[in-house]
Amino acid sequence: MVDFNSLIGRKIKRRLREEQIIWLTTVDSHNTPQPRPVWFHWDGSDVLIFSQTGVAKVRHILHNPKVALNFNTDSSGEEVGVMIGEAHIQAEALPTNRIRNYLRKYRQGLQDIGLTVAEMQADYPVIILVSLLSLRG
Repeated sequence: MVDFNSLIGRKIKRRLREEQIIWLTTVDSHNTPQPRPVWFHWDGSDVLIFSQTGVAKVRHILHNPKVALNFNTDSSGEEVGVMIGEAHIQAEALPTNRIRNYLRKYRQGLQDIGLTVAEMQADYPVIILVSLLSLRG
């Protein structure tokens, strides 16, 4: 279990609650890191990411579940937050409140890109859950 009581743990915990974007880095079949910005929701336990089907990040996770998550830094390179985790594709439906919290977080973002909730759920049906194993900053 990750220690969120340390100084860096408290900073990362705050950012997991507040940030809109996190960078998900998967590893492709040539062992090359492949970072990409994604929307996410942290429930205090694991990180939820929705994905389209058949995309590279899903293939990468199925091949190698080890991932990294990180936040953007500030303009001087401070406020680094990196988490190492293990991702899995969830076959079972999520609890309704977890989906509701994710959709509440991205209500404005969905409007900004012209997607309804129904369209988002149809276009991004793959559920990725990341269990955090370690963190540094």
